[in-house]
Amino acid sequence: MTEPVTGKATMTRPAPPAASRSGAHQVLLLVYAVFTLSAGARAVVQLATKADQAPIAYSLSLVAAVTYALGWVAIRRASEGHTAFASRMLWIELAGVLSVGTLSLLVRDWFPDASVWSDYGIDYGFVPVVLPVAGLLWLRAQDPERKAGAATAFRVVAFAEALSWLGLLTGMFFKYVVDAGELGVQIFGPVHGIVFLTYLVVTLITWRTQRWSFPVGVLALAASVPPFCTVAFEEWARRTGRLD
Repeated sequence: MTEPVTGKATMTRPAPPAASRSGAHQVLLLVYAVFTLSAGARAVVQLATKADQAPIAYSLSLVAAVTYALGWVAIRRASEGHTAFASRMLWIELAGVLSVGTLSLLVRDWFPDASVWSDYGIDYGFVPVVLPVAGLLWLRAQDPERKAGAATAFRVVAFAEALSWLGLLTGMFFKYVVDAGELGVQIFGPVHGIVFLTYLVVTLITWRTQRWSFPVGVLALAASVPPFCTVAFEEWARRTGRLD
């Protein structure tokens, strides 16, 4: 009869998690790299060849390129678990896009030629204003305890998308029915475009964090097309327990 082997139990510490090599942050890294190169090349060429035509706009394009480079570093560090720099850098980037976008609308003389962030990045399909929002939502989605944060963001953006539709439709009414000019369309057109893209990004993140089925996720995306349907979808999702 053999005696049981006795001894101290050995415990091994789990290895620290390595940086994820797939996922949403890889898409963010790719977009930030592309914008760093495109904005940087654009700014350098403009400052070197025609700086006297729009010095403020071209300088702000260079600032945007530097911001995107820092954003790439921030997202890379956040994917390794160091989120402090990313949380600050993304807010700075968003503030920059909103500030320059608003300034370009109010002081047109400073922008005889567009910068990367002019009109909230209209030359780039409004991606500049959506990108930091997507980064911030991605950061929030990394923490399982913040699952409710994505649902809250979805509620806010769904309501904002409906409001932007109201503003755009009102502007179209005054332009085409009352014939009172196109100022409303000029203002709410870009606003609606920004909110629409933001809604799509937030919906994709909420789809993942709330574990929606494929039909529910598609329905949430499709709700952005008809006016005011995002509010109807949000109410339905809340009542059916799909927005915890």
